[in-house]
Amino acid sequence: MNAIFLNKYRNGVLTLFFSLSIIATQAQTNNAILQVPDTLSEEQLMTWKNTLPTDGWFILRFKDAGDRLLNYSNKDYEMSLWLKCKAGGQPGYLIEYSNHYGDGDYGGIDFIGSRNDNGNKVRFMLDGKDFGNPFSKGNPGLAAFTAALKKAMQLTVSVYNKEMNPETGKEEEKLNRSVDFKLAHGELLEMPVSCEG
Repeated sequence: MNAIFLNKYRNGVLTLFFSLSIIATQAQTNNAILQVPDTLSEEQLMTWKNTLPTDGWFILRFKDAGDRLLNYSNKDYEMSLWLKCKAGGQPGYLIEYSNHYGDGDYGGIDFIGSRNDNGNKVRFMLDGKDFGNPFSKGNPGLAAFTAALKKAMQLTVSVYNKEMNPETGKEEEKLNRSVDFKLAHGELLEMPVSCEG
């Protein structure tokens, strides 16, 4: 029994030491551009992921997949954004459920994105100012949205479903939910990243 206890204690100490060393490394560099370790187990990678910034934008550098601009400031959702593409492509975004959403089984599943909005209306607001959907085809407002995004404190993405109104018999848009993100490190929006889709 002592051997089992010591083994569990040793594993707990190693995990704690690993987590603290990652946090210390990030604190020493004091920036939001992080290299993704390529030699971690899945459990270690999840522990490492829990140390990522939650105050706004950060960039993850993947060895083979390039840089990704991310925002984990909402506990239930993770946002990827690409405004300037390294190798061509159109600006866009993707919001996924996090591992903390609901019962934890939704982690990594797409909620809404510029490549797949499931026919829903999406509105972007910066500090209460409505920009509509700057990523919709033909919308000339992307430059104004991008400039405002660099200075804003909060991004709110509202998603509307189309539902039949039983009283009028007409299809209407109804708010599904609004998701808020903090916007620290706005200077990272200038950096070219790998673009999806």
